[in-house]
Amino acid sequence: MRRTHFVCCGIAVMFLGGALGVQVASASRDDQPSAAQVGFAQEVSDLMLNELVAALFQEFGETTPQNVPHGKQAISLIFNDLNRDMRLIGTFGPLLGGANDRPNGDFERSALKLALTGQPSTAVERVNDTWFYKRSIPLSNTFHQNCVLCHTNFTQDFFNSTNNPGQWVGSLVLSVPIKSGDDDQP
Repeated sequence: MRRTHFVCCGIAVMFLGGALGVQVASASRDDQPSAAQVGFAQEVSDLMLNELVAALFQEFGETTPQNVPHGKQAISLIFNDLNRDMRLIGTFGPLLGGANDRPNGDFERSALKLALTGQPSTAVERVNDTWFYKRSIPLSNTFHQNCVLCHTNFTQDFFNSTNNPGQWVGSLVLSVPIKSGDDDQP
């Protein structure tokens, strides 16, 4: 009987030690990420931006007046609201993704205001228990001549009436999780 008591106590101590270990690991996630960790996430963001721009230019090259609905759906599938890592945001209707393109959260609202004046922005932000490197790249209707195939509301009259000579329409927002020193790098 005494032996069973020691086994139960040993299991309880192991369980408590494991729980405390998890607590300690969780507490370390509260600390701001190091400059090296932010730098790594920024480099991932740079690669991600290059890949997305290449994909967008591929889409622009393939979209014609005959297949505009296909191009709209393809872009909407890539930049859908379920993907929080890469988003197109804007406020000028009609937006292709409906409510998907509306800014979500403080960073996106602030970033969109800056983007509509042609200014990029970045931030390191904690969301729940994860730190993110967030980046906003302003988008102009002049980014590519085929933009107007899908965004027919973006006319010269529209930009003159909104006093927007740069034809700023929204932002591409990238969010990269910042890995802690304990996380395995992918």
